[in-house]
Amino acid sequence: QEVCEARGCSWCPTDMANAPWCFFPEDTPYGYSLSGNTEETAKGWRVTLNKRQALSLFGDDISPVILEVEFQTKDRLRFRLYDPNKERFEVPLKIDSPGVTADEANYEVEF
Repeated sequence: QEVCEARGCSWCPTDMANAPWCFFPEDTPYGYSLSGNTEETAKGWRVTLNKRQALSLFGDDISPVILEVEFQTKDRLRFRLYDPNKERFEVPLKIDSPGVTADEANYEVEF
């Protein structure tokens, strides 16, 4: 708990299986935040994420980053994070999906 709180994280013990006890609070300077509007696509949503501050946990952070969310089946969601300014290798894996809507899915996505 001391190490967690010394990093500026929140400490919250829980009985819920696999839930973290140490996590970043909502107002953390680390990570990314939504930039602009959520864009609806044919199969889901697309949003732009920007780094919150210059602080970095791992170094060489990319900003902005695009997050694409695709509703593939009622029980499967695909998300893709990519740099819109620099092409990178992606495994050429094609996964066929019937494409469902958010209303048909057995899960929820919130931004």
